Amino acid sequence: MSTAPAIENDSAFLQALEEAFSSSNKDFARAYYLFATAKLAETYNSQEIYAKYPILSEEATFHRLKRLYDQNPQHEETKRLFTSVLGTYIGSQLAALSDAFQNAKNQLKVHVADLGLRNGNGEIIESLLYEDVSEWLKKTANKPTRQALYDRMAQAYTENLSGQFIELFEKENRLLAGLGYANIIDFYSHTSGHDLKKLGENGKKLVTETQALYTRLMGQHYHAVTGLDFATEATRADISYVLHGHASPEMDAINRQFPQSKLVPLATQTFDGLGLNFSTIAQPANFENRSTYEQEVVQKTDQHDPSQPALRRILLDIANREGKRSRAYVYPAAVPAEIYLSVKPEGGLDDYSAFFHESGHAQHFAYEKPELSFAMALMGNNTTTETYAYLFQNLFMNAHWLTHMAGLPPEQAQLAVQRRALEDLYMLRRYASKMQFELALFEGVNEAGYTLSDKGGVYAGLLSLGCGFQYDAEGWTRDVDAGFYVADYFTAWSLEAQLREYLCQHFGTAKTNGEDWYANPEAGAFLKALWADGNLPQQALSARLGYHDPTDLEPLLRFMNTHLQ
Repeated sequence: MSTAPAIENDSAFLQALEEAFSSSNKDFARAYYLFATAKLAETYNSQEIYAKYPILSEEATFHRLKRLYDQNPQHEETKRLFTSVLGTYIGSQLAALSDAFQNAKNQLKVHVADLGLRNGNGEIIESLLYEDVSEWLKKTANKPTRQALYDRMAQAYTENLSGQFIELFEKENRLLAGLGYANIIDFYSHTSGHDLKKLGENGKKLVTETQALYTRLMGQHYHAVTGLDFATEATRADISYVLHGHASPEMDAINRQFPQSKLVPLATQTFDGLGLNFSTIAQPANFENRSTYEQEVVQKTDQHDPSQPALRRILLDIANREGKRSRAYVYPAAVPAEIYLSVKPEGGLDDYSAFFHESGHAQHFAYEKPELSFAMALMGNNTTTETYAYLFQNLFMNAHWLTHMAGLPPEQAQLAVQRRALEDLYMLRRYASKMQFELALFEGVNEAGYTLSDKGGVYAGLLSLGCGFQYDAEGWTRDVDAGFYVADYFTAWSLEAQLREYLCQHFGTAKTNGEDWYANPEAGAFLKALWADGNLPQQALSARLGYHDPTDLEPLLRFMNTHLQ
């Protein structure tokens, strides 16, 4: 790897670092699209891209940026750059151990020969890869078989991978302490902008205030699906089957009204009605060869004249190619000119919901001001862009939109809203519980006498209470993400409810309780004004909506109580 030239001036150093992040992000996005989606590249070589930008990976870069951050930790752009470089630095220190863990996880097999699972040819399955077990849990209707499968998976992970995960956890915390950030909760509270302890208190509040409603409704749903008692029989093994694997005849009838062929037309009609010009900025992406791709995408982005109106493009890839990644994703290569939105549509509510979610991300990036710095456009935590994504995903909990745009009869629309709202409440309570657990996990983590011996019991207690399904204590090592990522999603739920309530009050009509906001182009203009300013801190977005606190749960609780009571 080459060495970056020395830069004397700190301002020039920060500018060079930001340019390297911007250019490498573009390279990564294009390489990933060509490899995983367009299938015009046989390999994806991240090391080759990193080698082009030595400033991003040199230890000297980290220490210099750390000095600048410590001198002025309130400077938003420096904080965002430092957080990104810190992640790269920590990752490089743990790379060997992390690679070994991921490789072992990808190769881990779960022996299931005696469970009677059969493949498409009717043959008994001897073993499953660990990563494939979740799909079988979703479609295994027999409760004892499903529980046995979950137990085998959990045991295989505990025996083979838990120790490695704990080693990674402990080494990362020691590294942060060695850098002067021993209090993990305070450090991540500052760098992320989240008041993590307040989020923990909000998690308790949400679980408490929705306990009776959730227990009643999830209990009814669980019994309808399994014939069993929710309070005494429900376990973590049941979750994916009960919420996503089983569909009643009524829900099957609803899903059939959302065929693959109508996905993009419905999204286009909705977003164009808001004045978002989706039919113009979302351009079909289906390239015959690399040469065509270079001409149509790369050259148009890189050679665009900045004195001309901004080039805004969502490259919408809906082709069904062999080997194409099936999960919908958005990858902003260069905002606002080159935003990849890839989907492999299959139809049904879940598929539509995922596409609308990703469309929220894509339109946010496509309407950002081109003159924004990379740090303010794409760095920082993901709370605000997740807020915009949830806004459009949650049209599937808007009865007015489901009847007037999607064409469902009122009774089917109401059933769809209630089912989606129940799934959402489960996820909210799960993340509220995870938030509380991670605070307990990291509290005093680098202090003398800290121990992990009691953390499994804390985890099982909090998650079992929050979700209603019995969680196993050993499962905590499979359920912790780095850097309090849980806070982004948990905050985005409350912030999206604030945004949706604002749109209903200011752009909807009284006779629909504001639910027709989606048909008002003035609402679209308001969203574009928000999106123009890039990846706003969550506090700034909440202030623009008049709430001044992104963690304020009241709009979210009002919505849940209205749609689930």
